Amino acid sequence: MTWKPNVTVAAVIEQDDKYLLVEEIPRGTAIKLNQPAGHLEPGESIIQACSREVLEETGHSFLPEILTGIYHWTCASNGTTYLRFTFSGQVVSFDPDRKLDTGIVRAAWFSIDEIRAKQAMHRTPLVMQCIEDYHAGKRYPLDILQYYD
Repeated sequence: MTWKPNVTVAAVIEQDDKYLLVEEIPRGTAIKLNQPAGHLEPGESIIQACSREVLEETGHSFLPEILTGIYHWTCASNGTTYLRFTFSGQVVSFDPDRKLDTGIVRAAWFSIDEIRAKQAMHRTPLVMQCIEDYHAGKRYPLDILQYYD
């Protein structure tokens, strides 16, 4: 059997000192707090996956501008390994009538203090780590990622 990590994407989106996060209910658990995030799908680049996931989970059209980090994490409860590419960029539009992905309760803007106060609700430790790395100024150009059809 070949081992393969799950490739995921996430977005750290800041506006007016607040961050866009989603409240979601992953497979029969309590409400969790996460960045807009999800899995890479066949036929799309990692950057395209991030824009798609933000739109599907928040109703916001998102333009990734920088890579803020790549994270390798294994979930202790189920042994699943994730390779997460996290981006930052700009929201370019919002569709308040868009139906959000199954499992998403709502998308909302939170201050850094609110996010820190809700750490027990974070879906993974990567939620806070990605924001902290963004705050630390970690920035990598998108051309570091190459996509071939």
